[in-house]
Amino acid sequence: MNYISLIVELKKRGSIPGLDAIQGLLEELGHPEDDLKIVHIAGTNGKGSVFAYLSSILMAAGFKVGRYISPTISCYEERFQINGTYIAKDKLERLYGVVEEAMRKEEAKIGLRPTLFEVETALSFLYFKEEKVDYALVEVGMGGRLDATNVIKHPELTVISSISYDHKAILGDTLEEIACQKAGIIKESAPVVLSENPEEVCKVVKHEAAEKKVHCIEVKPQDYEILAETPYGSTFLWKEQRYETKLPGNHQISNAVTALTASEYLFEKDYEKNEARKKIPKELDTMNIKAAQQGGIIRTIWPGRLEVLKKEPLFYRDGAHNPDGARKLASFLQKHFTNKRIIYIMGVLKDKEYTKILQYLMPMAKKVYVFRPNNERGLSAEILANTIKEKADVPVMIEPDVNTAVSKALEAAQPEDILVACGSLSFMEEMEAIQ
Repeated sequence: MNYISLIVELKKRGSIPGLDAIQGLLEELGHPEDDLKIVHIAGTNGKGSVFAYLSSILMAAGFKVGRYISPTISCYEERFQINGTYIAKDKLERLYGVVEEAMRKEEAKIGLRPTLFEVETALSFLYFKEEKVDYALVEVGMGGRLDATNVIKHPELTVISSISYDHKAILGDTLEEIACQKAGIIKESAPVVLSENPEEVCKVVKHEAAEKKVHCIEVKPQDYEILAETPYGSTFLWKEQRYETKLPGNHQISNAVTALTASEYLFEKDYEKNEARKKIPKELDTMNIKAAQQGGIIRTIWPGRLEVLKKEPLFYRDGAHNPDGARKLASFLQKHFTNKRIIYIMGVLKDKEYTKILQYLMPMAKKVYVFRPNNERGLSAEILANTIKEKADVPVMIEPDVNTAVSKALEAAQPEDILVACGSLSFMEEMEAIQ
């Protein structure tokens, strides 16, 4: 069976929280994850941004960095990256063959049937081990405690990004319950870096760290100073060093500081065992690390997160797909474009809190183009349009797909208007290049 056919088969298995199936699969594969230096991250929003920054910093310092990402927005191979390069299709085909054989053996032995995400997780570990990466950056799929990635026994470091409401039916109705699931990735072997979060979230994470007897390195607003924010990026001070990021939005400064904090710990730990670094005068080594941190931050790109697709009219693409993401997007638009016409291009999934998303976004809307994402979970454009009309007195156009919606919005927009495609990451792979 080729890997495309296998993916289709595995998708039918859905999502099943728990670790038994993935543990059985990794047993058949010889536990490749045990041979990796893994940085493990959980959170509602910001996971990908923090790791985009962190991977860029580590690469700037000369390390070989693997990233396991989900969801992706350009192609399937994007899930498995080393130093920003997607896995080759022939290599993916071969590794899927190895993992499929192990999966069939597991099914025959103990009757457990791994899901697609579990198979992808195992494949990423196998790939990173084969390629001898220095660090593997692994994102939780959903939650943390019962997520397939939580088979990692001895991470180098764990990171908790911004936590807010999402997947409430599975993770819980309160921030404390959700935080408890996310904090489940904390292990006795490594400290945890905690991003800026509400106090009730911090309390849960710090309690879990104390239970595991590990240090919680908390990022706080007073740790950094914002020097300037523009529609195209920001500059800030952290530990008396000036940084520039090309990822727009106040929240991306916080994500950058989380990544810098994580990199500081990793660099300090590496120095203890790195004889080559010890041969360099400490002052020069410190300068090299600061240069890697600065260079890594400014070179970070992360598609689909307030990504500028066009400058006239100014066109952003943002993956805001839950209330907190919508709040941050709205805050950015209000800060920079108070007197501009905002035109939204929106598609959402029906299992998301789209009514609350609209509460944040619609007050600034002048026109909205809606469509149904090409996804079995996609909300019908008609339902989304009717919900918008209940929230705002704004023209709503129903279009058959994202590219038609984009085309119509660009035709109608004036040069000074602001266009924003948002509501989900799921439709971004379908988007054609903007001329």
